[in-house]
Amino acid sequence: MPESGRPGKAIEITVANRAGLHGRPGSMLVRTAAGFRSEILIENLTRGTAPANAKSHFNILAGGVRMGHTVRITARGEDQDAAIDAVKALAAGGFGEGEAVAGEISQDGADSTTTVAAAREPATTPALATAAFAPAPVPQRVGAQAAPAVPGNRIAGKPGAAGIASGPVWVYRDARATPTLVPAGPATTATTATTATTATTAPTEHAASAPGAASVIRAAAAKAAGQLETLADRVRESGRPDDAEILGAQAVMASDPALLDAAVARAAAGESPATAVETAAADLGAVLSNLPDELLAARAADVRDVGARIARILRGEGAPLPTQPSIAVADDLPPSIAVEIPPGLLLGIALESGSVTAHAVILARGMGIPAIVGARGLVEAASAAATIAMDGASGEVVLDPGPDRLADFAARAAALAARRRDAAALRNRPAATSDGSRVILLANIGGPADTARALEMRAEGVGLFRTEFLFMQRRTAPSEAEQIEPYRRVFEAFGPDRPVVVRLADIGGDKALPYLDLPPEANPFLGVRAIRLAGRNRELLSAQLRAIWRAAARAGVTPHVMAPMVATIADVELLLELRDEARAAVAASGEALPERMVTGVMIEIPAAAILAREIARRVDFFSIGTNDLTQYAMAADRSNAELAHLQDALHPAVLKLIAGIVAGAAEAGIPTAVCGELAGDPAGALVLAGLGVGELSADAGSLDGMRAALSGVTRSQLRDLGQRALAAPDAATVRSMAAKLLA
Repeated sequence: MPESGRPGKAIEITVANRAGLHGRPGSMLVRTAAGFRSEILIENLTRGTAPANAKSHFNILAGGVRMGHTVRITARGEDQDAAIDAVKALAAGGFGEGEAVAGEISQDGADSTTTVAAAREPATTPALATAAFAPAPVPQRVGAQAAPAVPGNRIAGKPGAAGIASGPVWVYRDARATPTLVPAGPATTATTATTATTATTAPTEHAASAPGAASVIRAAAAKAAGQLETLADRVRESGRPDDAEILGAQAVMASDPALLDAAVARAAAGESPATAVETAAADLGAVLSNLPDELLAARAADVRDVGARIARILRGEGAPLPTQPSIAVADDLPPSIAVEIPPGLLLGIALESGSVTAHAVILARGMGIPAIVGARGLVEAASAAATIAMDGASGEVVLDPGPDRLADFAARAAALAARRRDAAALRNRPAATSDGSRVILLANIGGPADTARALEMRAEGVGLFRTEFLFMQRRTAPSEAEQIEPYRRVFEAFGPDRPVVVRLADIGGDKALPYLDLPPEANPFLGVRAIRLAGRNRELLSAQLRAIWRAAARAGVTPHVMAPMVATIADVELLLELRDEARAAVAASGEALPERMVTGVMIEIPAAAILAREIARRVDFFSIGTNDLTQYAMAADRSNAELAHLQDALHPAVLKLIAGIVAGAAEAGIPTAVCGELAGDPAGALVLAGLGVGELSADAGSLDGMRAALSGVTRSQLRDLGQRALAAPDAATVRSMAAKLLA
């Protein structure tokens, strides 16, 4: 226990890890803090959360610490100096992810009693944690609505992981469910559906004395942690170290004081130990579910999974697992259950709720099996079915498919395998239609580490080099000198014949960085960000442009640069002014320079799309950001699941904006690229090419599919598709049109 009245020690850390303190970094912090007797607290200064126990993985998650956030770690007790030194060393090593992602560390009032006094009541129980982090309410996620009817045994979900599968239904409901066999029809007697149940008969639950309950709960938690570590080792040995971290983080959760203290308190009040653990986990999961960050909210399933595992141990039950190759159906399949299923017995995962960031879905991708999320009504409907077929790319689920449907899915699976082989075989030839009309395929990258994969997939250059990683790893803005090296490395990797388009830092607004000194904004996505920052901090963008000039000169290439969030002619003129000022400053130093900087703008705001003809006369190229263009054009926040039907960039309203942008660019004689998600979608690639877009930039992993899609159509077919898409009533119709060309 900490010594009463002892002054504390504190440090502040700006977290540079891409996923913040989620996953391995958070687990490493918890493990480090748990090794000291002192009270150790964490505050997310960026979000303004109250101090919470840093020995609790739950509290780390609930703090919502993301990349660029600044946290304060305070230690108070007999070994506080050693504790702070250990945390400082951990942060310097990137919280277990390497020095390359080490954040800025500053001493915050050593021997300060003020900070500690404000943090003497860490949030270690569900009630306190909820109050401390006060997450804002968010729209209910997919699966929370009433289940619809299931016409024709077909349910439409959302894609989670690509692939085709069919087989027996295995419904995971609850570890305490009673085995249920659903009678099968004459044609399906060998594939009856089952509901997940325990492997042994559960003993009768009973309440225990408070001391006894605490002992058995903590012993069961230790056993659960050991099981999860064993599962993590199994995944790690299969060559999936990142997936193993999911189970490693759950092992830390199993000993979480927020979970165990709450469970012990409930048991002392009369609940059985197993029920107490389950209820405590459900309470903590509810807090995470309401976090406004979808990635962190998806971790609620992890907490409930850990609670269920401890409860099974307390009841003497085994994990519910299928006994034959099956497709798992669940509301949200626990990640440890997905891993514990023996190899070959899990053919696919179909979830009624969940999200694409759910750990079960991430694990499915790693295992190479299909996954679907958001299939409303699936669990109830599947409980009365024997077999199921699913398409992870389209989100389609069919229950008890007849011979014709099964043949259709089998044909899809064979076609998918063939398409993947054929697409990979096209890498060594330029992307073009079947009649030779070229479309340039570029890669989107987030830093120098992504160049190898882009080159392997035969990217013809980089259409979007995101530079935010340089700006979000620190408490102070990066200097010009610090930026030159990463730019130079990327330029040299692609050489003079493959362009690299550097996007000026898209920071500010929703990316709260300490050195920007921006006031809170009610709607940061529409706030002071990107090119708009020049009004407050001109030097920030000027230094970046000078670094790009110098890096290009050293690599012997012509630099390509574009600015995001351009809305007006004045924004364009500001960009050109900053570019020319930067060149003059570098030239004044006597350093050699490229003759020019190819300068473009991202068109992602409807105002810029409307002004396309005027803007095109002033720049060298356009790059359309379809994600934000769709969000702003449809007035539909893309983080709101209830508005998903308005977030498809193939909506004719968005396509008409794109057609206008292309026309404005063509009139001025400049090229148009698309670097949003739509470019990486084969259907989207066809429609965009049909509208006259000549360059498509996407994640390197999408290039094979895009290249193959283009090779199967003629230029005339693409033009016809583009015109029909503009006249379509909705995005679904456009997708259907494109699907016919892809078939």
